[in-house]
Amino acid sequence: MNLITFLISASCICLCHAFAAAQSSADAFWFLPNAPITKYSATVVVPAVSTGIGFHAVWPGLENTTGGFVYQSVISDSNGVGSWQFWVEYCCNPNYNAPAIKVYPGDSITSTFTLGSNGYWTDAWTVTPGSVGTAAGEKVSSGSTSQNFASSGALTRALLAIETHNGGTWDFGQVQFSNIAISATTTTAWCSTGYAVSPTFNYAISSGTMLTSGGTTTCSYPTVMFYGP
Repeated sequence: MNLITFLISASCICLCHAFAAAQSSADAFWFLPNAPITKYSATVVVPAVSTGIGFHAVWPGLENTTGGFVYQSVISDSNGVGSWQFWVEYCCNPNYNAPAIKVYPGDSITSTFTLGSNGYWTDAWTVTPGSVGTAAGEKVSSGSTSQNFASSGALTRALLAIETHNGGTWDFGQVQFSNIAISATTTTAWCSTGYAVSPTFNYAISSGTMLTSGGTTTCSYPTVMFYGP
């Protein structure tokens, strides 16, 4: 089994647990520093709403080395087809779903996952309305979720992902991620080579920049565009 096949298999295991849905598929972009990640931030623009059947989801998140645990900021229509909702989730053992909030196409959602000195992970997020959300009366909102995942091991893989479930397809157009930064406890230069993608995946990534300080290397990317499977 090659690296990409392994990653896809592991990710689908997590996704199926998280949403408990059959007929699932995922397209993903993995950042792979091969070291424990201590901070990961990304901004995603909420895409157009799917008009098809099934459930759909877009998210940045973190996984452990085995792929058996995921910590994610989810945009999904699984709570109501025809509109997007946002929540923070982690799965599995422990499991948690934060209360969902309604979001709109064109909103920007920034998530920053940080490992504290106390061993707790925090996902701090901010939703900034776009024109559609503003017209609907949406206001800027923010929050955070914290938990200790010591039993799951180090989180070593950062993801940008799209999921479909129950016969759903990627029919909602391109997805834009920006201001992506991953910090990991390594001094190895991994920014230009440390990622994997699903086979036949249509994407574009801007050139990364690297900063190493105090045994931590941070790789930053201005944009990653998902064009289609």
